[in-house]
Amino acid sequence: MCAQLGSLLKDSITRVNKALNYPPYNYMIHTAPSKSPDIPFFHWHIEILPRVKSIAGFEWGSGFYINPTLPEESAEYLRGL
Repeated sequence: MCAQLGSLLKDSITRVNKALNYPPYNYMIHTAPSKSPDIPFFHWHIEILPRVKSIAGFEWGSGFYINPTLPEESAEYLRGL
């Protein structure tokens, strides 16, 4: 299972690199909250966050970053690579 996850992560990052001309990026692995033992299950997931936009006023002021592209559109584009 680890090999499959590694292969999937490599494929995903390769597609992001091709689509966005090798941007700097971060990725995060979200695991179950450790201080919530009453949660019966949790879906692990990985986020890949390419850094493609300059920081403007909203981002500076709020600490939140806006991506104007729908995730479905991004997924369709990446599948086509």
